[in-house]
Amino acid sequence: MEQVIEVKGLCKAFGSHQVLRGIDFAAGKGEVTCIIGSSGSGKSTLLRCINLLETPDAGQILYHGRDILTGGVNMPQYHAKVGMVFQQFNLFGNMTVLGNCMTGQMKVLRRSREESESNAVKYLQKVGMEAYINAKPRQLSGGQKQRVAIARALAMDPEVILFDEPTSALDPEMVGEVLSVMQKLAQEGLTMLVVTHEMGFARAVADQVVFMDGGVICEQGAPQDVLGQPKSERLQAFLKSML
Repeated sequence: MEQVIEVKGLCKAFGSHQVLRGIDFAAGKGEVTCIIGSSGSGKSTLLRCINLLETPDAGQILYHGRDILTGGVNMPQYHAKVGMVFQQFNLFGNMTVLGNCMTGQMKVLRRSREESESNAVKYLQKVGMEAYINAKPRQLSGGQKQRVAIARALAMDPEVILFDEPTSALDPEMVGEVLSVMQKLAQEGLTMLVVTHEMGFARAVADQVVFMDGGVICEQGAPQDVLGQPKSERLQAFLKSML
C-alpha cells in the first residue's frame, strides 16, 4: 500500500518538557488511523507537527516520500492537501457558513468566486448543512459548527484530513452526527488521522489504532488487536478507564 504520510523519529519539546520522543508510524492511502491515549500523551502535538502548526525538533515527516521539513515544499499547497479539523472548530465568526467554506479555496487554490461557491455548497450538502449557508457560526450548535468545519476542509480537495479530537467539545447528543459524517468519509476512501476518545468509532472505522503514552507509541496495529487484546498494562488501564 502506498504510504501517504510517514513519520520517522519525530521529537518535540516545549521548554524542558519532552512531548514527543522519537515517533515512527505511517498512514497508507485510504486508511483511517485512530490515535488514542490519555491527555498529555502527545497525540495532538503529533497532529500539529504533521500539519506544521508546530515545528518538530528532530525527525522526518514524509509526504509521498518527500520530507516536508527540509524546505522546497510549497506550504500553502501542502496545507490544502493535508487538511485539519480542530477540537474548537476554528471557524471565522465574522463570516457566514458559506464564506467560511469559500475563503480558503479563493485565497490558497486561487479558485474563482463561482467555483468556490458551488464547491462549498456541494460539501455543505454532503455534511447536511446546506440549509445554514447564510448563518453565522454563533447561530449554530457545536455539532453543526463541526460539520461546517469538516465541509470547509473537504472543499480544499485534501488527500488527508487530520482530526484533532473532533467530538470532545460537543454535547454527547451531538457526537453521533459528527461521527456519522466521518464514517461516511472513511467509507469513501479518504485518508484520515483521527485523535479521538471515541473507542466505538475507533473499533468500527479504523484500519489501524495507535496508542500513545508519555510521548511514545506503546502499541499499534489493527483495532481488534490493540483494543481487543491489549498487551501492555498501560493500555489495559487506559481502556478500562474509557469504559
